[in-house]
Amino acid sequence: MTTVMNYFFRNVFLVLAVFWVFSTHLQAQTSASAVDDALAHQRNVFKALENMVAKPNSAEYRRLREQLKGYPLEPYIEQQTLKAHPYLANQDKIDTFLAQYEGSPLDRSLRYKWLTYLKNKNYADLYMQYFRPTSNVELTCQYLTYQLADPANRESVFKKASELWVVGKSQPNECDKVFAAWTQAGFRTQERVLKRLALAGNGGSHTLIPYLKTLLPVEQQYLADLWLRVRRSPNYVSHLSKFPKKHPELELDIIQYGLGRLIWRDEELAIKTWQSVLKKFDVEQSRQYDLAGKFAVALAISEHQKADEWLEKASRENADEQLFRWHLAHVLKTGNWQHALEVIEQMPEKNSTELSARYWQARALEKMNALESANQNYQWLAKQRHYYGFLASGKLAQTPQIIDRPLEFDKQTLNHIANMDSAKRAYEFLQLERFTSARREWFHLQSQLNQQQKLVSAVLADSWGWHDRAIYGFSNTGYLDDIKRRFPMAYREELVNHSEANQVDPAWAFAVARRESSFMADANSSAGAKGLMQLLPGTARYLAKKQLKTNVLFDPDINAGYGTQYLRYLMDKMDNNPVLATASYNAGWRRVQKWIPKDHSVDMDVWIETIPYKETRNYVKAVLAYQQIYAMQLGKKSPLFNELANMQLGGQTL
Repeated sequence: MTTVMNYFFRNVFLVLAVFWVFSTHLQAQTSASAVDDALAHQRNVFKALENMVAKPNSAEYRRLREQLKGYPLEPYIEQQTLKAHPYLANQDKIDTFLAQYEGSPLDRSLRYKWLTYLKNKNYADLYMQYFRPTSNVELTCQYLTYQLADPANRESVFKKASELWVVGKSQPNECDKVFAAWTQAGFRTQERVLKRLALAGNGGSHTLIPYLKTLLPVEQQYLADLWLRVRRSPNYVSHLSKFPKKHPELELDIIQYGLGRLIWRDEELAIKTWQSVLKKFDVEQSRQYDLAGKFAVALAISEHQKADEWLEKASRENADEQLFRWHLAHVLKTGNWQHALEVIEQMPEKNSTELSARYWQARALEKMNALESANQNYQWLAKQRHYYGFLASGKLAQTPQIIDRPLEFDKQTLNHIANMDSAKRAYEFLQLERFTSARREWFHLQSQLNQQQKLVSAVLADSWGWHDRAIYGFSNTGYLDDIKRRFPMAYREELVNHSEANQVDPAWAFAVARRESSFMADANSSAGAKGLMQLLPGTARYLAKKQLKTNVLFDPDINAGYGTQYLRYLMDKMDNNPVLATASYNAGWRRVQKWIPKDHSVDMDVWIETIPYKETRNYVKAVLAYQQIYAMQLGKKSPLFNELANMQLGGQTL
């Protein structure tokens, strides 16, 4: 009987325990659902209130503000309301708000609006009270103008005015008064005028040059004329009779600028002119080295017959990285592997220990039949998760090593960051798909974190599906081994489905999207490329064969569709060569075709290393490496680098 009773009570206990666990889980789900519903409601209230900030005294505005209590973005409604009414009557509210949110995105636009109002009303004391250092030149000059009223400020005002005046562009009208006082005090010296003239001439605003000419003594005004003529036509420097040696160093600045441009247009004229310059002027060694470096790079890129001569002339211990890279690239093009080893040995230690130098040292040794030494280098390189490491793996016919070491972090730290006001505001903007505002808050959040917290914040961004912030976070903090977070399978369904439909490798599509935008669906480049795979609207219209609204390219699914279709188009143009198609995605297929040697073949790794455009060269290396990593993420064995190790290009290959 006792055994039966024990069995009965044990089962009742188990049933009650299961019921309690189920009930607790259900309550948690219900509670989470209620929170989600409340947030969804507040998001709608927030959007409604944004349209009502002009009428903050209305009953509806006050009713909705009550419903927004505790919502992370509530301060933005207060900010927008104050921006709509930046008057003295609201000074106390504005003062309290700016003090509470100073230095944050909530501060900046309201402070600008408030300062603009105070400037227009000429409330000098209040303006100086609320002004904070800013990159806005108009606001800064207005502040300096007000400060001039107190003679005690003149030294600091004129110091700042000097910084603002000596630039290569015109400054806003708000600076006129402070510049006039600065000039009257004797700070607009001949030296500063000449410095500003050089800044305007060498890449600045050429329209400023005629004005600066009027500030020079008559005997120096010819310098402004020379700058203007050389800006319009670099070959003007070949007329050395126009350079009278009245001010040799200043004239040489103009000549050096002009020759730096002329070498890309007319190599022979540039070289001939420089030889004449050396006969006419006493040119210091540092200037000779600087110009020799510019000539060497330009001649190497154009494969000029005198490239070797200039590369040797420019190479020296403190030469810049680009020069050594082009010296090595030029030697690789010529196939002189012994010379390649010599160039690597001449490099400063910083350059010679880089993965690229180690790889090309191995390649040179291989070509010279020093196979044991070459393989030792390849084996070391093959352990590196890098383009050159993957190339070395290909040379050894090995599968690249890609080790994922997820970041270990304290969950309490993660929760602490997630509950910071800036993080909560960033998250809410993210849910509203207001990505620019979200990033502003995220940048502010980063300014409040130490290095370890910044790293953990990258994990937080990844958990939100905010992949571009996670990628940049890991990169900026230097933790590069968390592969799955640095190379997320973002927009997997869209990219895989469209890749398969367009018969391109999904790993390639992921790699392109990762390189182009870091999976930033709203990415918008200065050249007009848009969205996930950074498509130009013209390219999308060509592929669609119809008119498209530009904004549709911010839709990840549409962007992935046209992006993978474009990859297929480029593969067709480039005889299914993925390396050439990748280069074409960045530089355009017509340009890439011009880079392919017609009368001889070249090893593909050498061709990549000698792509004339630095941007395209780095782009191809990155995308190929990313493609290898994404192949692993997709569970596929990629033969890409094994094929690349033996691939030839040129002659009869295309």
